Amino acid sequence: MKILVVDDNKSICNMLQKFLEIKGHDCTVSLDGRNALDLMLHQKFDFVILDLTMPEFSGYDVIEELEKNGKVEEQNIILLTAASLTTDIINSLLKRGVKSCLKKPITPDVLLKTLMS
Repeated sequence: MKILVVDDNKSICNMLQKFLEIKGHDCTVSLDGRNALDLMLHQKFDFVILDLTMPEFSGYDVIEELEKNGKVEEQNIILLTAASLTTDIINSLLKRGVKSCLKKPITPDVLLKTLMS
């Protein structure tokens, strides 16, 4: 699978990239939301693992811009966040086309199970 990992934390990106590549996936990393949005609008990814809270251009901003372009559903977005999200916020994100919301820290097994489901 072709997977885009988006997180402003370079350590998280590196860890996820190494894990996904060991599992045989093609992994691209972006450290900010604007760059990630550009990649998503010009390339097709099987999944996008997107940090929700990033400075300057957050995961929320990325989703909003994808909505304007009618491209949320085709991105297969899995959100990662350290923030506590209410059930209402999670349901709202799922209705907007996000496939799953995962809480940091995430284990490789949970991520793999989410990608395969």
